[in-house]
Amino acid sequence: MKGTGLKSIHQAYMDFFGLKKRPFAITPDPEFYFESLSHKKALVHMEYAVTEKMGFAMVTGEVGTGKTLMARIFMEKMRPKINSALILHPILTERELLYSIVQDLGLRMDKKRPTKKELLDKISSFILSSAENGKRTVIIIDEAQDLKPNILESLRLISNLETGKEKLLDIILLGQPELEKKLSRYTLRQLNQRILVRTRLNPLQEEEIEAYLDMRIQKSGGEKFYDSSIIPLVYRYSKGIPRLINAVMERALIAAFVDDSKILKKRHLKLAHASLLGE
Repeated sequence: MKGTGLKSIHQAYMDFFGLKKRPFAITPDPEFYFESLSHKKALVHMEYAVTEKMGFAMVTGEVGTGKTLMARIFMEKMRPKINSALILHPILTERELLYSIVQDLGLRMDKKRPTKKELLDKISSFILSSAENGKRTVIIIDEAQDLKPNILESLRLISNLETGKEKLLDIILLGQPELEKKLSRYTLRQLNQRILVRTRLNPLQEEEIEAYLDMRIQKSGGEKFYDSSIIPLVYRYSKGIPRLINAVMERALIAAFVDDSKILKKRHLKLAHASLLGE
């Protein structure tokens, strides 16, 4: 490893491996979206829910499987057909949630502290106006397992906006597997019965990991710099969860850089895994 001076360790290893970007940053970035079989299936379900005007859909998956990034891809893909709001931090009161929806839809309120009714009226007016112009409104709630039961019930009531023929609003709930357990509560049975489109976002399969790594390296301006024998280790350490793949691979890149090795090998993966475990 050559002296890095004032460079950050990230910039140093990027220069070392000839990269323009960090290939394994954990921040969701649509440019690095990898469509696994599971992601493709989930997107199809989401599109079906909206095009068929189902009202509600739910996508569950473990932490780090890419639900938020997939939601952004979905919104971009459907942009010509929908107006959408993505709520990322739903630990809110009912009024705060409504205000977040208003803001994310790009709407403005005349008052600084509008009432719940005023917010609902604004959202309803927008949904009706959008429908008249041929666009559906879609509200996506991320981390929906954190929503309080009364907020979930409020979402059901909001979704009731319809003409005599069809629903005008679609709500897609994204959450960890415990969301399903929360919705099974007796008090939420009406909402649970309304969710007719459900899918699970699974981790990557082992045979998908090499393509995932190659895509991210290529998008970062580099060429393959790892020995393919590391793939089983990457899978074992990450269980196929993209966020964990990124975490262990970035640490392994640093280990290879420190080792002055242009090829990332098993020993670098083992050092990275130990580092993540605090060993």
